[in-house]
Amino acid sequence: MIILGILILVILFGINSMSKVQNAKFGNRLSALAMLVAIIYTVFKFEILSEPVIWAAIIVGFVIGYYMAVKVSMIQMPQTVALLNAFGGLASAIVAIISINMEDKFVAITGMLAIFIGIVTFVGSVVAALKLAKVINGRPIIIGGHSILLNLSLIASIVISLLAIMNILPTNFSILIVSILSVVFGILFAIRVGGADMPIVISLLNSTSGVAGSISGMVIFNPLLISVGSIVGASGLILTQIMCKSMNRRLIDILIGSTSTKKPSKKTQTKASVPVVENKEIEKEIKDVFSYDNLKKVTIVPGYGMALSQAQAKVKELMEALEKKGAEVDFAIHLVAGRMPGHMNVLLAEVDIDYTKFKELEEANKNFENTDLVIVIGANDVVNPAANTAEGTPIYGMPVLDIYKAKKIFVLNFDTKSGYAGVENPLYEDENTRLILGDAKESIETLLSEIRNEKSVAVGVPPVNVDSFDYNNLKKVTIVPGYGMALSQAQAKVKELMEALEKKGAEVDFAIHPVAGRMPGHMNVLLAEVNIDYTKFKELEEANKNFESTDLVIVIGANDVVNPAANTAEGTPIYGMPVLDIYKAKKIFVLNFDTKPGYAGVENPLYEDENTRLILGDAKESIETLLSEIRNENTTPVSEVVGVASDSFDYNNLKKVTIVPGYGMALSQAQAKVKELMEALEKKGAEVDFAIHPVAGRMPGHMNVLLAEVDIDYTKFKELEEANKNFENTDLVIVIGANDVVNPAANTAEGTPIYGMPVLDIYKAKKIFVLNFDKKPGYAGVENPLYEDENTRLILGDAKESISILLDEIKNDNPNLGKNVENSNDKFSYDNLKEVTIVPGYGMALSQAQAKVKELMEALEKKGAEVDFAIHPVAGRMPGHMNVLLAEVDIDYTKFKELEEANENFKNKDLVIVIGANDVVNPAANTAEGTPIYGMPVLNVSEASKVFVLNFDTKSGYAGVDNPLYEDSKARLILGDAKESIAKLIEEING
Repeated sequence: MIILGILILVILFGINSMSKVQNAKFGNRLSALAMLVAIIYTVFKFEILSEPVIWAAIIVGFVIGYYMAVKVSMIQMPQTVALLNAFGGLASAIVAIISINMEDKFVAITGMLAIFIGIVTFVGSVVAALKLAKVINGRPIIIGGHSILLNLSLIASIVISLLAIMNILPTNFSILIVSILSVVFGILFAIRVGGADMPIVISLLNSTSGVAGSISGMVIFNPLLISVGSIVGASGLILTQIMCKSMNRRLIDILIGSTSTKKPSKKTQTKASVPVVENKEIEKEIKDVFSYDNLKKVTIVPGYGMALSQAQAKVKELMEALEKKGAEVDFAIHLVAGRMPGHMNVLLAEVDIDYTKFKELEEANKNFENTDLVIVIGANDVVNPAANTAEGTPIYGMPVLDIYKAKKIFVLNFDTKSGYAGVENPLYEDENTRLILGDAKESIETLLSEIRNEKSVAVGVPPVNVDSFDYNNLKKVTIVPGYGMALSQAQAKVKELMEALEKKGAEVDFAIHPVAGRMPGHMNVLLAEVNIDYTKFKELEEANKNFESTDLVIVIGANDVVNPAANTAEGTPIYGMPVLDIYKAKKIFVLNFDTKPGYAGVENPLYEDENTRLILGDAKESIETLLSEIRNENTTPVSEVVGVASDSFDYNNLKKVTIVPGYGMALSQAQAKVKELMEALEKKGAEVDFAIHPVAGRMPGHMNVLLAEVDIDYTKFKELEEANKNFENTDLVIVIGANDVVNPAANTAEGTPIYGMPVLDIYKAKKIFVLNFDKKPGYAGVENPLYEDENTRLILGDAKESISILLDEIKNDNPNLGKNVENSNDKFSYDNLKEVTIVPGYGMALSQAQAKVKELMEALEKKGAEVDFAIHPVAGRMPGHMNVLLAEVDIDYTKFKELEEANENFKNKDLVIVIGANDVVNPAANTAEGTPIYGMPVLNVSEASKVFVLNFDTKSGYAGVDNPLYEDSKARLILGDAKESIAKLIEEING
């Protein structure tokens, strides 16, 4: 009993420690250790150590637990907690089922109770987890006679249990019936709880899992299980009470489902308003005149939208940008801002935001009157002032963050829809509020751009003006890579920087400190990944000999390893540590995230040195800043035209075009863009094929596989011999990232590595476009005479961007290719639409455009239209594909119309919008005998008054049958990527 008492006290102490942020990890680990000791003690006490099943169970549990600890993200934590509650309840029920003895009435009563509570906990928790994971609808699900069925299942369970205890019914039969009734009760209880109440339900189920464990402990007379279960049950119940108070809920209302079934009336909602605050200066919101320099106190309010967008790292960046402007920044945390208590705290702690900045509701509310700016990120109900005024609504009386008292409010939410409680937020209409709608990361980026005045260069006190720095006279440059480069995965950008400097005539090498990363060789491996020549890597001693003669050192994400304080700051962790003596160089650029000390915590005097220029922020963006300067602020690939100018080149008269893909295409992952280029040329009437050299990539077949990935027909692939026969008759060859394999020097340059190597004879073609990163020789090191040929046009830079330049030219900057000019946007009025149907297809799935589709639906509904969805059973890759995608973004399933019902209504539709569907809306199915789709039931969208087709192109679908809709006078085509096309429509609808 002494051991049991000690373990119980340790667990209690661990739980108490978890109530304080600074001790939470310790408390969690201590409690876990105590539970491990309890398991070991139980195994020894009952002398079952030698049972193989015990070891198997421990191993399986360890593996699953470790996997969940490592793999489960914070956004998945609520459903994970629900599952853990479920397993606790199930374990208790199994213990009771195995150990129940109807002869002992105490054991019989506690056993039946443990079975019922354990299974209800298990089933209810699984339903809660599925709701949170959006596997089933997160909204309340109410069936006919819900409360009656719920009560009957409970009463029947009690009656059956009593009959079993009195030995009137057989034990096994009773256990089976009670188990089934418990499953029914658990489903009915949890299924009608909506997303807003889910945090309370999880807390309650956490409590019931403890209660079930404690009661099952009574069944087997195990004092430790009774005690630990009681602790879990009591702590869960306390948390449930705290949650109910924070959400202004009564637990009984949640249990009987009244909060789920009650909806506020529109009349009630309109009464909600922002309380008047006396003597408050209201600033007119104009972005250009808002000054971030005069902010003293800023509070950030994180919510579930921040969690969904995983924007906590961006929030930290926002905090630091504001602090650099002199503002004091803290965070107002509402207990139910996420899916469980502490959700926001953990997310912010993940990115090392100091927990002392976190203010709970009461403390935060005291300070809002003195706050210059509140920034809400993905929160709604918890900041809704309607909680103070809108009687009869689910949030009336709920304690909320009183942000309306602040001088200025920025709301960065996905949209202006009401939150889980369904109550409109009057803040959205308040003149003191500025809305920045959309994904949290992008909205924060908007703010960061404003705060930084659209510049990523944070100038410390650089004596040398950026504009006056001459990159043309650099002879020797050294780049120092560090862990910040690794974090940002910026090695490809570093290579681009190296090449840009080399083009300016500089000799570039890399100074590698052995502890610059997390292990020796870390930087070498990262740089080798992007094929930087290892002979450029200089270790510490060699590098230090050369810094005095170095014109420029560029530090990328390194601190301690270049900190000259290591030579002078006695008593510090880095004193005496060998560092890279970059301070000896003529000029230093430091591209670090911020000017905070490194791991050693020692300030770096380089940051204040007049010889140093600071470019702070993400490594990739900072390198981009430098690249812009080196390239004279022009990051767009520049067309070097020799012979025919691009504007005079006629794409309409091309008959034969050959595209030559190379390793540069692979590096840029530009195969989708290549397909788009092919299709644009084919629309102009050209026949397009591909000339594949066997060593164009890293292995034979590399190019074939990449092009096949984007469904380019393999019959278009021509191997070397066949391709060479046709180049004389080819109007245009487009080379994308290839060099040695098209270098005609292979025929003439004796003594070179490629002499005599079979190459693609593209020089025979009438015109050649070379879309390579630069004009440097390929791997063989042999200059390519094509680059100087008058028949060649060079478009240098990243392959994707270069292809985009060509596409703009081919399409004359019109992605719709001039289709349906008579159906101009100006003539179409969205204001008079009454009924609209959206038809989703596989193109929507490919583009992952379902969130944009929801945005489109809401934009049309705001115009007064009634919107539904026509779902064809084979619109996707499997039945229900479209339903699942639309349900992912919480589109109400009652809007989904199957084929027959949809076809009955198309004649009454003002507008049908097809998104990425072809065969399933092709009217040729009714007329084109002998084709694969003849007789196939299709959606009769052509019967509608107007049809918008948002497809990638006008090619036929899988069936290969041309769609007459594309030529129909009532149809308007908006071709291209689904997301971009939908965005264009939304822009039109919104005026």
